[in-house]
Amino acid sequence: MAKTIFATEDDINRFQLLTEVLQLQDLCVVGQEYHPNCDLRILLCVARWSFAICPECGQISTKIHDYPKQRTIHDTPLRGCHTCLAFDCRRFDCECCQTHFTEPIRDVVPNCTYTYRLMEEIADPLRKQDISTLATLYGLGYKLVEGIIFKAAEAKLAQRMRGPVQVEQLGIDEISNRKGHGDYVLILTDLEQRKLLDVLPDRKKQTLIDWLQAPPPGIDLSALDSVATDLWAHYREAVHTVYPHVSVVADRFHVVQNLNKAIHETRREAQRNAANDKEKSQLKGLRYLLLKKKSKLTESEKERLEELCHSHPKLYQLWELRQQLYEWYETETTPELAKPLLVQWIVDAKALGLSHLDVFCKTLTNWQTEILNFFTHRITSGFVEGMNSKIRLLKRIAFGLPNFEHFRLRMIWACG
Repeated sequence: MAKTIFATEDDINRFQLLTEVLQLQDLCVVGQEYHPNCDLRILLCVARWSFAICPECGQISTKIHDYPKQRTIHDTPLRGCHTCLAFDCRRFDCECCQTHFTEPIRDVVPNCTYTYRLMEEIADPLRKQDISTLATLYGLGYKLVEGIIFKAAEAKLAQRMRGPVQVEQLGIDEISNRKGHGDYVLILTDLEQRKLLDVLPDRKKQTLIDWLQAPPPGIDLSALDSVATDLWAHYREAVHTVYPHVSVVADRFHVVQNLNKAIHETRREAQRNAANDKEKSQLKGLRYLLLKKKSKLTESEKERLEELCHSHPKLYQLWELRQQLYEWYETETTPELAKPLLVQWIVDAKALGLSHLDVFCKTLTNWQTEILNFFTHRITSGFVEGMNSKIRLLKRIAFGLPNFEHFRLRMIWACG
C-alpha cells in the first residue's frame, strides 16, 4: 500500500460509482489493492474537499499543516471480501484561532478504526450471532466487535436522555442468572411501548426501591399508573413504598400457574395413594387433561372426564374449578362485581379439603386486591415473559455473560 496516496481527476472519475455506492461523505475512492492471502481489499481514498472546518472556532481553513499518518479503517465487506478504507490524515492551520487540528472524517466513527456503516451493520439488534462469530465473519478482533456493540448500547441510552421514555405501565419479573445458585436479575419493561427499560443485578426489595426512586436518566416514571408483577411480595411492597397510589396487578398467568401446580401435586398424591393397579391406571395420563380448556376437549377426553367424575369426583371438581377461574378472568367486568365470584370460588375450593388447593386459596386471599386490579387495567406480564425468553436466547448465543454490566448493555442493545 502506498505511503502517500496521490490521485488525478481521472482516478476520481473512474471510481466515482463505487464512491457513490459506499455513500462516502468526505472521501473519494481512487484505487484499490487486493491481498489474496488474507482475502482483504483495501480501497485507496483521498479527501473530497480542499478545506476543513476548525472544531474550536467553526471557521473554514484551507492551509494544510502536515500529513502526520495514513489511516486504515475497517468497512463493511464487498461481495464477501473483507474491506478497509485507506487515506492520508490531514492537519490544518486555523488562522483565526491559531491552532492546529486534524480533519474530522464524517464517514468514520470518532476515535475508532471503523466506519459508521460497519458499526450499524454489526450492531443491528436483529442479529442472533455471538461476538466470536461476528468477529470471524468480518475479520475483526473480538474486543473490537464487543466495543461496537457496547457503543451501540450506550448510543441507545444517550438517545433516551434526549427523549425520555414516559412509562405508564411497568412490568417487573426476574430471570435466573445462574441456574441452581439462587442468583436472579430483575427485568424491567415498558408494557405499553413494549421495550426493555433496565436490568437490575438482583431482585431484592431495596434494589427495586432505589431504582423506582431514582430511575436512570432517560426514564420518566412521573406518569406511572400500573405495575404488573408475579406473586413475589417484595415487588408489591417496593412499588407501594415509592408509589402508594399506583395499582399493582398480579399477573393472571402466574395465578393460573400456581393453580396448575396445585392440581398437579393433588393428582400425584392421588396416584401415590391408589389402592390398586386398576386405580393407578385410571389416574395415568391425566396431567395435561386436567389443565385443558373445556372448549378444546376431544370426544374421547370428554368421556374420560365423565369416568373421572364417578371414580375420583374431587379431581373432576378440580378441573371444573380451573374452568371457572379461566372463565372468570375472561369476563368483561369490574373489580367490584368480580370480587363476590372470587370469594365464592375460594369457598368452593376450600370445601374440597385438598391441602395443595388450600395453599393456593391462601395465595388468592393474600393477593386479592392485586388480582382484582386486573379488571381495571387489563395488563399482564406476558410481554415480560417473552422478553425473558429472548434474554435467555441471547445468553445462550453468547455462551454466558458473567460480567453484569456487559450483560446489561448487551440486553439494552438487543431489547431496549
